[in-house]
Amino acid sequence: MSRFESIRSSTTGSYLGLYVTSCISTAMFGIAMGWHLLTESLFFDLIQSEYELMLYVIITWTCLGWLMCLVAGIGFDILPLIHGSSPFHEDALRQFILMNFAGQTVLFISTFMNTPEQIQEFSTIGISFLCIAMILLGRPGRRLYRDSKMETDGDEVGLVSLVPGLSFPFLGGLILVCWMWRNTPGMLDLGRSVMVMLYLLFTLIMIISHFNRRLNWHILAPEKISLRIRGFFILCLLHVLFAYLAGREGAETDTLINQMNNYTLGMVLFYAFIMCNPLLIMKKAWTGERMAHNTLILAALCMLPFSAFHAFNSASYLDRPGSPGYATFLSTSALLAIWGYSQYLHLDHLHINIHKRKSNVPFMACFLIGFAAIQVLFIKNWFELGSTDLEQNIWIISLGTGSVLMVVNLLRQTMLSFDTWHRVPMFYGRYIQNSSDD
Repeated sequence: MSRFESIRSSTTGSYLGLYVTSCISTAMFGIAMGWHLLTESLFFDLIQSEYELMLYVIITWTCLGWLMCLVAGIGFDILPLIHGSSPFHEDALRQFILMNFAGQTVLFISTFMNTPEQIQEFSTIGISFLCIAMILLGRPGRRLYRDSKMETDGDEVGLVSLVPGLSFPFLGGLILVCWMWRNTPGMLDLGRSVMVMLYLLFTLIMIISHFNRRLNWHILAPEKISLRIRGFFILCLLHVLFAYLAGREGAETDTLINQMNNYTLGMVLFYAFIMCNPLLIMKKAWTGERMAHNTLILAALCMLPFSAFHAFNSASYLDRPGSPGYATFLSTSALLAIWGYSQYLHLDHLHINIHKRKSNVPFMACFLIGFAAIQVLFIKNWFELGSTDLEQNIWIISLGTGSVLMVVNLLRQTMLSFDTWHRVPMFYGRYIQNSSDD
């Protein structure tokens, strides 16, 4: 391997540690939530009485904790290969893992505290660790953007894949500030909307990257991505603004501000769906040649319009205003895209032919059951058809079971696999080859 190739692949394989960290912390999250749900503990009661406050803790734990480990693992592994840069060092990786896992451990402990005050105090420490871990990714993100050798017009995803790395310090600081000022109306709504929009951006990047870059399906012309992504960012900013204003207003009725909060969320979710050229993707995946692809990422794309529908109708769910769109998106599209991309990337490192890769049928069965349950839950709530406890329990059980299956599958493929692992994953070696030829 030449010196240039060695530099580009210097952090390949670092994703394995982050994957394992995510698996462990996902198990911690599932155990904590399952225990408090079954025992109806103080933490469970606090969720009922302080819904907005505890929802912020749970979303932060999810978005900046175990899911962020997978996102960081993907970034550490393939971004240097694609952009011809070496922005990440072992120290940065080690610091991120330690801070992230420390934050999740403290949040896990916080759920077992004896008083609401102790739960909030420990939550503050845990959220601080998670936000600092995000801030630590800012310097490598800036270095990657500065040293990138990828031409914007020739990249199948564009520089949008570098935006999260540039914004991590700002977002980490903002999410922490929103929690510290949680008693100020609108701050929790602001931080929550920022986290959801960040993960919508991750989902959009992974869908485009998978079909446009990894599979080379040409679903989007590279020169058009920049213009379309500007529209996406404008809608994201509008939703964040109206989410903040709705929180400031604090009205229990369906005011104009609340309607705009719901509508802008629905618009950005549906825009993300349309932007990915879904008709062309489904045509290539389901008809004609039935080209090989990642089933989970395709499912993530198909869930976006359902999430948008529930966002548009959020006013019907007066007991949990604004949450149906967030809940549907995070538990479907975001999870499917990140889990699917993570799994596919590891199989690329094993150099397994894409036509021989099998879908995780048990996981998909659990997901479909949970998806059906959440649709029935929201529809019954919408038309006031009675209690939704059964649907809620089915949704939680199926989501928990599916998470266990995905964690076990990731551990089996990484820690317990005897397949030959290659430093440069399938397909991504072409970036090294193209640069070497130049």
